[in-house]
Amino acid sequence: MVGKRRRLWMKYLYACCLMCLLGIVNSSFANTLVVPTDYTTIQLAIDAAVAGDIVSVEPGTYHESIDFLGKEITVSGSTGLPEDTVLDGSSFSGAVVSFTSGETINSILSGFTVRNGSAFQGAGVLIKNASPILIDCLIKDNQTSGSGGGLFAESGVVTLENVTVSNNNSSDAGGGAYFKFCEGSFTDCIFRNNSATNGGAIYFKDSTGDFLMSNSQLMINTANSDGGCIFNKATNLIIQDCSFSRNMANKGGALFSYAGGNATISNSLFSNNGASMTGGAAEVRSASVVSFVQCTFDANIADIDCDGVGGGAVLEVAGSTVTLNNPTICANLVCDVAGDFSGIQPVIIGEILECVIGIGACCGGDACWEMEESDCLNGGGLWSGDTTLCATVTCEAANSCPADVNGDGEVEVMDIIELITAWGACP
Repeated sequence: MVGKRRRLWMKYLYACCLMCLLGIVNSSFANTLVVPTDYTTIQLAIDAAVAGDIVSVEPGTYHESIDFLGKEITVSGSTGLPEDTVLDGSSFSGAVVSFTSGETINSILSGFTVRNGSAFQGAGVLIKNASPILIDCLIKDNQTSGSGGGLFAESGVVTLENVTVSNNNSSDAGGGAYFKFCEGSFTDCIFRNNSATNGGAIYFKDSTGDFLMSNSQLMINTANSDGGCIFNKATNLIIQDCSFSRNMANKGGALFSYAGGNATISNSLFSNNGASMTGGAAEVRSASVVSFVQCTFDANIADIDCDGVGGGAVLEVAGSTVTLNNPTICANLVCDVAGDFSGIQPVIIGEILECVIGIGACCGGDACWEMEESDCLNGGGLWSGDTTLCATVTCEAANSCPADVNGDGEVEVMDIIELITAWGACP
């Protein structure tokens, strides 16, 4: 009996060792498939790849859509710089990049520009029932007739690291990105100049877990209706060390939280956001709970068109609970009159701190003045930062397109909003 048990035990050990050895062998034989050297298209390389492989794509513009096909592989631009390796969707309709077959955190897209996609949802990147990671990517100039101009995700865990989402548009919700039944994290990301009906940059809906956003910048995003930057419905957001600037909407210039759209926002800046009606920086409605911890609200404005319909340059609150913990609040306006809060008053913990106004260099074309940041931005200048001096700053030549007020290279509605925001006597 003892001998039989010993033989069974030895067989078990042998099987375990064999499995470990096979694992080592498999991992050591992970291949790098080079495009276009080994394969003429990226998709052909993906088709040939197996788990653990790397598809390395040399610099160039590739007019193709790619599908990860559920594979745990890395597809990367060989230089790591997204401007060098471009996936361009201008010659076809549908998502440029698809993760729709159960991809995991071992499915990675890195070092690409994803641009010019056109689709109903997720023209740039489409994610359904998958949990990929995007690193060092630029998602730009994509457009949808539905939701999620740059990126659409439904049912999964989405991770973005050092990703820029810019100049995307959605006819419905989430010009930059749309997330439904998801959770995830964004680190060191930029959302710039995206537009939609609701949620100019991002629309969160009915998510299954927390979304963490840290060390990110969200600027110059626009919603025709609510949430110039973020529209949050029934999702728990954790936002740390982020900045929201020059975002515009009808309600909730930077943030619109609705129907259980909860958030904890800490050490973040809300500056120069605007609403044509209510909630210059943020609007919180319908049983939502939002906490701002040591955040700064500077030069936000409500009732931009001064028609008397609107209020709450910092906050508009209705049927919800908002807490401000040691906030810094200054220079926020309703039309041209001071007015920080409207609706239900927020709970103030600690004290309201005054802004420390810094003087720095402000460029206007090739000219330079030293002034406060809010005066610089409201006048259409380019702010160089606190304590900077004109003597040490080189200002660019005058804009060859004078109608491009915000200097983003295009003449569009944001230029008109900039002009309206700065309406009145010059400083």
